[in-house]
Amino acid sequence: MAKVHERVDGRLRRFVDAQRLFFVATAPLAEDGRVNVSPRGIPGTFGMLDETTFAWVDGTGSGSETIAHLRENGRITVMFCAFEGPPNIVRFHGRGRVVTVYDEGYAAMAARFGDLPGARAVIVVDIDRISDACGWGVPLMEYAGEREMLQPYFERRGVEGSADYRRRKNRASIDGLPAFDFDPLKEWSTLEGLGRIRTRLAAQIDGWSTPVSHAVALDGEIGHVNRPGDQHGLPAVVLATVLKHDGSTATLEMTRHQLDEAIGALAPAATCTEVEHPNLAAWRAVRDRHDERGGAISAVFVRDGADPVTSPTDAALRRRW
Repeated sequence: MAKVHERVDGRLRRFVDAQRLFFVATAPLAEDGRVNVSPRGIPGTFGMLDETTFAWVDGTGSGSETIAHLRENGRITVMFCAFEGPPNIVRFHGRGRVVTVYDEGYAAMAARFGDLPGARAVIVVDIDRISDACGWGVPLMEYAGEREMLQPYFERRGVEGSADYRRRKNRASIDGLPAFDFDPLKEWSTLEGLGRIRTRLAAQIDGWSTPVSHAVALDGEIGHVNRPGDQHGLPAVVLATVLKHDGSTATLEMTRHQLDEAIGALAPAATCTEVEHPNLAAWRAVRDRHDERGGAISAVFVRDGADPVTSPTDAALRRRW
């Protein structure tokens, strides 16, 4: 039978402290908004702050739904399941708040937990309902160990590289709500800063070599043409990063989501007013036309003008040089 508790102490506290994994559920207010459920569980990065407050260090990831929903309405549920030993399910219903790496109280809060490369915030849950229930429907499973990829990945990227990743992946929820958009844009406001960003992003791509030309097209119709000799290094590397491409001569299909990601990743460059940003304008125009009439989005890269033509769109790009 389910039981409601006033605080997390005694047997309940021992159960929570012993867990290696928990789940977080949040949702936007919109009727058609997408409900989100996420697993959390890197050892040493979560736990009780007191008898009615739970928190975890939130690492940089491929999305930022939890943060977006908490910023909008604060509602959150945390759930623990017993995968070994006596069956049990514990749920915390409450209000969540986001303490980002840029907030004054972050250092003191994060110091209560282990170091997490790429950390972007501490999520604090003020619990207003604590309950446990039988977990007979949860299977028994044997713990085999932790996956050892995420932390080294962001350790290699470093502080600036992790922020670059968040600007590309974390600024908005999948429903378009503001998410982790706290990373400063000062570096993006100067040509020197844009050059550093370009170099940093390029270093993350194996075999990268800046193409002499590239473009984004809808049904073969090209917007802005980057001609050989033009200064278009940052848009090229942003586009390649999104498409996981090394800049070699190719014509690649793009999804609407990938185009959105590329636009979001390049958008901060607009804070640099020393130059125009024709690629950003062209990508947005392609997105608008696609939303109006549909069609196939593609990206063309030409590393060397002597390379074989890869598609009719590639041929059209070269003709416009």
